[in-house]
Amino acid sequence: METDATEMDAAGDAARTDDGGRARRRGGGAAAHLLLALIALVLMIVSLYAVRMLSLFVSPMLFLAAVFLEVVFLVVLVYAVLRALAKPSAMLRSLGASAWTGLESNEYVVGFRTSGVPVVRWLRNRFRLDAPTGLWLTATVVVAAIPLIDFLGLAVTVATHGSLTQMDQRIANLMPLVRTPGETSFFATATMLANVETLILVTVAAAGFLWWRRERFLAGAVVATVIAQEALYFAVKAIVGRARPDASLALLATTGPSFPSGHVMRVVVAYGILAYLVFKAFSSAAAKAATVAGYLVAVLLVAMSRVYLGAHYVTDVWGSMLLGSAMLAAVVGTLEISARYPIMRGLRRAVNPGRVIAAVPAVGLVFALVAAPLLVRPLARPAVAHTQPLASLDASSLSRLPLYSETLTGDRMEPASFVFVGTEDQLVRAFEGRGWDRADPSTFANTLRAFAVGFQGGQYVSAPVTPSFMASQPEAIAFQKPTASNSLRQRHHIRIWRSGFTAPDGRPVWEATASFDDGIELAGTAKIPTHHIDPNIDAERAYIIGSLGYPEDPVALTTPQMGHNGSGDEFFTDGRAELVSLR
Repeated sequence: METDATEMDAAGDAARTDDGGRARRRGGGAAAHLLLALIALVLMIVSLYAVRMLSLFVSPMLFLAAVFLEVVFLVVLVYAVLRALAKPSAMLRSLGASAWTGLESNEYVVGFRTSGVPVVRWLRNRFRLDAPTGLWLTATVVVAAIPLIDFLGLAVTVATHGSLTQMDQRIANLMPLVRTPGETSFFATATMLANVETLILVTVAAAGFLWWRRERFLAGAVVATVIAQEALYFAVKAIVGRARPDASLALLATTGPSFPSGHVMRVVVAYGILAYLVFKAFSSAAAKAATVAGYLVAVLLVAMSRVYLGAHYVTDVWGSMLLGSAMLAAVVGTLEISARYPIMRGLRRAVNPGRVIAAVPAVGLVFALVAAPLLVRPLARPAVAHTQPLASLDASSLSRLPLYSETLTGDRMEPASFVFVGTEDQLVRAFEGRGWDRADPSTFANTLRAFAVGFQGGQYVSAPVTPSFMASQPEAIAFQKPTASNSLRQRHHIRIWRSGFTAPDGRPVWEATASFDDGIELAGTAKIPTHHIDPNIDAERAYIIGSLGYPEDPVALTTPQMGHNGSGDEFFTDGRAELVSLR
């Protein structure tokens, strides 16, 4: 007996030691998740700052990436906080249960629980935990309804040609100017991830593997989900009937309506159901995090590729993300309900796909890498220039031109300071012959380089200028000239647009705005670093005409006025523009 008591004491000590170890591990886990939440919060703030900054600098690919990362970091933050608070939340649930036990005898509570009023009974049933139509179904409907409602609002905006569609067109017009061969190859591979060939391959592979594991319910769910999402986006395309971006702006030959994007729907829903299965197959937090991260990266890359390649507008891919998220939430919620409650044939359908399911998206990735050069062949198409003749070059005829530059969102900025008449070669010779540098296009690499050089206070004589628009078109050419400071912080610069009009003798007519960057400022409430312009834009007009060596020939295009540019800097002008006949 004494030996038994000793053994029991030893076993108790061991159990207490194990409990203490588990408690310490839980505590360490909470600390790790709190650290992850802090990191996610910092990155979310940085992403928000980047979104504000890139909306100002109009770098489409960087802007889309920043917006998407903002959402990703928000999801990580919520997840980490919930995991870190797992133990406190269990305690709170226990306290809540105890409080509810005390309230059960309250006459009002008893009346609510036993009420036969149909509405009260219906509400009460929506929060039951012992029925498939209770809390889990309620949560599924709510989670799916949020993106669905947002999608319906966006669809109405697209169908009625709301203001967002104007921003769509400006971004589509800008894309041909910011493409590079390397980025084109990269995004061709990314879009291949959601081509129909890849979709069929991963669907058949996933269904076949699950069938082989006798997970026939899951195999059927995967196939049904893929077929349903294909049918859904085809139906919505037919209803909205939005035209594709102009073929001259696209690198791919695409047919059919544009809204929403089928490729993005596929990556959100089809790859989403695969990510869900992989997530359920692994128990480690690292594997689950890697699964979610990989899925989100795939969604981002496919969405960016469709805009980059000119196949879709931004709102097309955003609408697909919303509609796809609603559908994915409904599918995942249904699978979770079927795993918890005996619905079909009185059985629970546990989600147990096995870890090898992770090979299926890997097969899709390898196929995309191999097949993209063969099946996705980007090809640029020359734009067809449509011009209108001007009867003369006096103020009355020139008033037909688009007179103001505008931001990405369509806000009016500076009026035209110059009207050039001549060919593009004449225009380039006029500036480069007088020591002006032609600005590089606003590609991903050039934009990052400009940020880095500007931050260091160095010089980049052909740095890209922030794209601006006139009649929804980005500037065709930009020139700049450094000052004696020889720093990117200060520069003379001019943006030049094709007006779409010709002079009476048939020569093209160009319009331009000009300003002097006199330093770097922190603009707006977000304190975004950008160039500050000298408000006297007429002085820059005078400097440029003198620099080019042409005589002054002012034409009153607009009226004397004050205004603000895209970053909020004030300007004033007498409303005149220099008419320059190039030679």
